Amino acid sequence: MRASVRRSIQALLDGTDMVTMLAGAASGAVVGYTYYPATLDADLRLAATGAVALGGVFLFTTVADALLAPVRRRFAQADAADMRAAAQTRAAEARGVAVPSGLGEALDQVTAAAEDDAARRAAQAAYRIDLSDQLLSNPGRWRGYINGEASYYLAPGTVLHYSREESERGITEPRYTLLTADDPTPVPVTNVRDILDDLAPRARKTAEDLAAVEPSTV
Repeated sequence: MRASVRRSIQALLDGTDMVTMLAGAASGAVVGYTYYPATLDADLRLAATGAVALGGVFLFTTVADALLAPVRRRFAQADAADMRAAAQTRAAEARGVAVPSGLGEALDQVTAAAEDDAARRAAQAAYRIDLSDQLLSNPGRWRGYINGEASYYLAPGTVLHYSREESERGITEPRYTLLTADDPTPVPVTNVRDILDDLAPRARKTAEDLAAVEPSTV
């Protein structure tokens, strides 16, 4: 329902409250004045009429509230949804994320969010293999993908890969593997030491190869 239509109906409901109160007061006053016993003190008629009028207001408003409660609840929920949407829009704009103008732009934003989500999940779960909280916990170093996986460039020809797999107990857990250009077989990584054990000999071999091709000095 459009906000303008909802506001119009809400104004009508507010007007109904006033009409209900007036009708209750008028009905109570008429009943109190008409049926006040003539044998009793006439000076008390006004006070009794006022009391009955208040009772009429209470009775009419109670019945009206009970009848209109579902409608009011629906409008309250719609107003709350509008407020949440407006708050989310303001928060997105504050973060520099523009409200999408169409489905294509929305898809681009969700795709970027999915990639960023994967990168952050990989960095967040990296404590499982690196408690130093210095290297692998930086989400800016991770490259996320829309399938929920991510990669971390370690060195030329060496990449740390992040994915999520179901364990034997049926629990989805993060899984880190080492991918190298020399061997396409993923190597499971359970500790940052595993990465060091792979990089150290490769670095030594690279240094030896460079030393071998350097011209000997006289």
